[in-house]
Amino acid sequence: MAAEGMTKEPTATVGRAIHDIHLLANVDELAVGDHLPPERALAERLQVSRSTIRAALDVMRARGEISTRRGRGGTVIVADIAHAALPSRVTVNAKSTRIIDRTSASTSGLPHMLASQGMSCVTHVLDAQIQHCDERICQLFHVPTSQPLIRVERVRVVDGTPISYEQTYLDPRGYPDFLDFDLTRSIYQLLQFNHGTVIHAVEETIETIPGFGRPARALRLPSGTPLLYVCSCATDALGATVVVSDDIYPAAHVRLTTSRTLG
Repeated sequence: MAAEGMTKEPTATVGRAIHDIHLLANVDELAVGDHLPPERALAERLQVSRSTIRAALDVMRARGEISTRRGRGGTVIVADIAHAALPSRVTVNAKSTRIIDRTSASTSGLPHMLASQGMSCVTHVLDAQIQHCDERICQLFHVPTSQPLIRVERVRVVDGTPISYEQTYLDPRGYPDFLDFDLTRSIYQLLQFNHGTVIHAVEETIETIPGFGRPARALRLPSGTPLLYVCSCATDALGATVVVSDDIYPAAHVRLTTSRTLG
């Protein structure tokens, strides 16, 4: 009976997690013989529950895609799951009927940029709390991973279509009352109006990635859809990190404009 149960089709949630694990293997260039990340790391990376990850791995084991060894052996890839996903080097072929211009390294909020283009957006706050964050974010703030940070998760919507998924981070030691503010507004403006903090410089890293996990779901896009990922680090006049933001956009709908002053 157990073998019969293992042949059942996975639920839609588990099926999507399996596809996202395949895609993650492609993005991270994992081959046969390599280890998958531990369950906790997979759940954090794909932003799903550990029970969903557990169920997805069970199905993948039954299909002969992975093998889990006891003790510290971990989960090993035994089939070419990376090539079951879409290519990690994505190319945008389709032209959107509406292109949104976003200026790089600007302190103007997205609603202000959209208003200048004759569009208005609605901001939905999905989550806002003080929590422990991953090592990459903590390094940008120059704090240990034991130091909790403010994390604000938002989606911007234009005409009923999500056009950005944002995760913004701040150090609560400098802004203990930040979560009491109207978090649908520009983060930079909230800091300036309520704390007198002026952003002096913004450094951005920009790349195109295949979407999976929570960002793809928040943007209502299939896994593997090309996304434009922008990591922004805003600093004050002393060079201290004030805000870190991970902003993700549908690549077919956003045009990124950069400018630089020479001299």
